[in-house]
Amino acid sequence: MKLTMISAVWCPACLIMNKRMKEIIKDYPDWTLEKLDLDMDEEKTDPLNVGKTLPVYIISDDANCEIRRVIGEKTVKQLHEEIFDAK
Repeated sequence: MKLTMISAVWCPACLIMNKRMKEIIKDYPDWTLEKLDLDMDEEKTDPLNVGKTLPVYIISDDANCEIRRVIGEKTVKQLHEEIFDAK
């Protein structure tokens, strides 16, 4: 599974979530994490229709097809439930 995290340096919620995600992803070695910056990686983020609320997490399968999208700041428990444990 692949998790794409879209954030921005000016986003306070993204700073909080970067730290949480860095710790949580260690528990899921079979997942790949790709971090994209909304402003610096426009060529990759524009086609994803991210919207105005950050961060955005896009869960994709091995064929790179989007399975689920989680938006906004989440607790550690919510990250586990909404992203990693909900396959």
